[in-house]
Amino acid sequence: MREKKDGESGGPMFGGACKATRPKSPWRYNPGMAEALFSEMKAFVGFSEADAAALKSVKSQITPVLSDIVVGFYDQLLKNQGTRNVLLEGPGRLARLRVFLLEWLEQLFCGCYDFAYYETRARIGRTHVRVDLPQHYMFTAMSYIRLSLVRVIRGFGLENEMQVLGALHKLLDIELAIMNDTYREDYVDRIQAAERVQFEQRISESEHLATIGQLAASLAHEIKNPLAGISGAIQVLGAEMEDGHAHKEIIAEALRQIDRLDAAVRDLLLYARPQQPALQREDLGQILAHALILLRQEPAFRGLRVRCEGITMPHWVHVDGAQVKQVIVNLMINAAHACEEGGEIECRIESVSDSVRLVVEDTGCGIRPDVLTRVFEPFFTTKARGTGLGLAICRRIVEVHNGRIEIQSVPGRGTRVIVELPRAA
Repeated sequence: MREKKDGESGGPMFGGACKATRPKSPWRYNPGMAEALFSEMKAFVGFSEADAAALKSVKSQITPVLSDIVVGFYDQLLKNQGTRNVLLEGPGRLARLRVFLLEWLEQLFCGCYDFAYYETRARIGRTHVRVDLPQHYMFTAMSYIRLSLVRVIRGFGLENEMQVLGALHKLLDIELAIMNDTYREDYVDRIQAAERVQFEQRISESEHLATIGQLAASLAHEIKNPLAGISGAIQVLGAEMEDGHAHKEIIAEALRQIDRLDAAVRDLLLYARPQQPALQREDLGQILAHALILLRQEPAFRGLRVRCEGITMPHWVHVDGAQVKQVIVNLMINAAHACEEGGEIECRIESVSDSVRLVVEDTGCGIRPDVLTRVFEPFFTTKARGTGLGLAICRRIVEVHNGRIEIQSVPGRGTRVIVELPRAA
C-alpha cells in the first residue's frame, strides 16, 4: 500500500468523512508492546497459518472484483448529503480515497500477516484518530466491507468456502481490534496530558500558596501583638471619657476597626498554620446550637429569619468541636451577608448512610457560575471587606475531618451549602 501524501486527511477506508481538526497525538509508540498485542489478537481469534493460506488462495479470484466493492462503498456514502459534501470537497479527493481503499482490500488477501502488516494497519487507525473520525463510522464501514466480501466469496462456489469465510471473519475482527486500539491509545494520551496539566497546576498553586502562607504567618505575628497593645490603649482612653464625650463614638469606631483587623490576622494565621484537630465524639446538633448562641448578637442577622431542623436529635460525629463550630459560624455569616432584610436562612441536620449532613440554605442573592468555581480559592472574595479565606478554611477543616463540602447556588434565588462528616460509632 502506498504512503499517503502530506495534507491528505483520513485513512484509506473512511478518511473522507471528517476533516483534520487537531494535531497528531503525541502518543509514544512501543514496538515491543505492539508486537505482543498483535500476537495476542491473532491467538485470541485463533488466526492460524492455515487461515492465512486460505485467504491467499482466493487472491487471484477476488482481486478483479474488489474495485466494484470500492465503488459500491463510496456510492453508499454519497447518498448522505453531509458525507457527500466532504467526499467531493477538493479536486480528485474521491478518486484518491478509492485508490486507498482498493489497496487496503487487496492487502487483506496478501497471505502475510506479520508485524509489518500490523504496523501498516495501525498507521491507518491513527490517521482516523488524528482527523477526529468518530468510531461509529469505522465500525459501520467495516460492516459494509465484511458483508460485501462475504457475498462475493460465496458467489465463487469454492470447495473450501467455509474455511475462507472463517479466516476472513477472523482477520476483519483483528482489523477492528487494531483500529479500536488506536482510539484507546489516543484516549489514554489525552487523559495523561490532562492529568499532567492538572498536576503541574496543583504543584504551581501549592508552591504559590506555601510562599503566601509563610509571608502571611510572618506578617500576622508582626501585626498581632502591636494590635493588641493599640486596642488596650484605646480602651483605657475610652474608659476615662465621660458618657456623652464628643470623642466617645470615635473610640468605639476605632475599636470596631481593630476587631476587624484582629479577625483578619486570625484568619491568616489559621490558614497559614492550621491546627491539627483534637477529635472526639460530639453531637453535631449541640455544636450548631452553640454556634447559634454566638451568632445571636451579630448585626448581620437582624431582620432575618433563621430556622433549624434536626437540632434536637443527637447526631454523633467524630470531630474537633471547636473547628466544626468555626465552619458553621463562617457559613452562617456568609448566608446572612447574602440576604437582604426579611430573608431566610435554614439549617438542618440529617443522617445519610455512614455520614451526618449539615445543610445551610439561604434566600439571598446567589452566586454567579463564574464566581462559584472559585469560591474555595484562598484570598478570592467578592466582598468589599474580608480576606477571602473563610471558605478556604472551611474546606480545609472539613477535608481534614475526612468529610466533604459542596456549594450549590442559583443567582437571584439563593445558595445551599452541604457539609458531610463521618458518623461516629
